Amino acid sequence: MKKLTGILKTILSQRIIIAALMLNVFQSGSAFSVQDTIKLTALQDNTLYEDAAGSISNGQGKYLYSGKGSTGLIRRALVRFMLVEFLPPCSKILNVSLKMHLSGGAAANKTIELRKIKESWGEGNSDAPGLEENGTAASFFDATWKHRYYNTDLWSSAGGEYSAVSSGNATVGGPGFYTWNSTPQMVSDVQEWADNQSVALGWLLLGDETASSTAKRFHSSESDTVTFVPEITVIYQTSNFGIYVDSFIEGFWDGTNMIGDTIKVKLHSSVSPYAVLDSDLTFCETYGGQFCFYNAPQGNYYISVHHRNTIETWSKYPLFFMLGDNQYYTFKDSASKAYGDNEVLKFSEYCFYSGDVNQDGTIDASDVSETDNDAFSSLSGYVRTDVTGDDFVDAADVSIVDNNAFNSVSVISP
Repeated sequence: MKKLTGILKTILSQRIIIAALMLNVFQSGSAFSVQDTIKLTALQDNTLYEDAAGSISNGQGKYLYSGKGSTGLIRRALVRFMLVEFLPPCSKILNVSLKMHLSGGAAANKTIELRKIKESWGEGNSDAPGLEENGTAASFFDATWKHRYYNTDLWSSAGGEYSAVSSGNATVGGPGFYTWNSTPQMVSDVQEWADNQSVALGWLLLGDETASSTAKRFHSSESDTVTFVPEITVIYQTSNFGIYVDSFIEGFWDGTNMIGDTIKVKLHSSVSPYAVLDSDLTFCETYGGQFCFYNAPQGNYYISVHHRNTIETWSKYPLFFMLGDNQYYTFKDSASKAYGDNEVLKFSEYCFYSGDVNQDGTIDASDVSETDNDAFSSLSGYVRTDVTGDDFVDAADVSIVDNNAFNSVSVISP
């Protein structure tokens, strides 16, 4: 509760600013896309203590350690922030910094790197005594050297599963505040976390592990001094508006799941010649994907959906996008959701036609020929003739393309 209260206090002023900006935008009719800043304190943190048994932790401790302790054993701090709940949909991350307070530890300057954590982990009720350098007996749900969650789920690699790429670094000396300034990789990490909560697993602090007594001692989110807790500052841009598009690709849909792939959505003027005013690209799976628009003004737009080997498909009618809006549109429940009813029914769901491998707007003999040749050559990998998305070009792909070519499937647009 203490952590959540701190987070809410931190963002309160930002939410008031956003509300005022929105009011000004709606009154003036100007573009809504603005930059804003949010500061969040850590939601979760812990220290991994090198230990063959994997039974030591410090989930509720006041300190976090990174480096090697006086006993020559490694310590690695973990820290995670709550982002999705407090960033608006379609937030584009521009700048990220991390601030932490050093309580003590080795006096010499040491480089502390941030590494993106790749597996989920826990913070239990363990609480080490004193300065906490050696931790204490792990509690249920704690992260330990061996466990993501003590004592059931293991890390893929002892010592934590984290990226081989450094996200950022800071040179840390004596006690005081230290900041990991924004880097492209830190921005990329936070953008990924903002877009997908399931991978928002935080950073591991990797210290000097080459010699004993190099460990640095930072204050954790349980610090008695509120200003000492780990804090992330994120500068982000809000979009004019967005849309969540729910759709299936014929060849990629098996009746239970859809293989994920990149899809582009374009915004078209609602009047001829239906010029494109904005577009966005995102990775979509079974439940569709979020598309964000930063350039187009408020108004009525057709949407068209584009994929590497499907027929371009348009919405049945123009949609009205209001500044600050985030719409939802599904193509799955009826062919009539597509302009010209241009969808195919497969396993009780309506899908975009697969087979336009050369993206000329028509599924015809040229698509069949290219797919057939690649199937004969047993081509594999991420190729456009793989209309089933299984990374192999074979008879199943040829069958879909041939069937849609026989039916003269082509783009239908206003």
